[in-house]
Amino acid sequence: MTGPFATAIIVVSLLLCCWAVVLVIANRAPGRALLSASAVLELLLVVFLVGGIVQMAGSDRDFARAEFVGYLLACAAVIPVAAWWVRDEKSRAAAGVLAVVFLVLPVLVIRVQQVWAGSVG
Repeated sequence: MTGPFATAIIVVSLLLCCWAVVLVIANRAPGRALLSASAVLELLLVVFLVGGIVQMAGSDRDFARAEFVGYLLACAAVIPVAAWWVRDEKSRAAAGVLAVVFLVLPVLVIRVQQVWAGSVG
């Protein structure tokens, strides 16, 4: 669960966070371009979810499987929840919500990687 794909998700999420912060500073609501980019990130997260579950099913390693799946589901659910939240918001608050979501996603992905690594010590 570590590697280039997780890193790509983190980088894309942080770039989208910067974009959303610029919109907040400019006092603008997010447009179709940012929402479309969010959809691309969501697609990456769904692939991450499916790949993680497949990888877990094929592994006999000892780690917190329920926690692992929970974090994977949270990663995939956070963007649709944010999109629902900002769908009718026409102020910069919508961009602020998206900025927070894009900042939280890398933390969730890193947490998925930590759980996958198993207990240390």
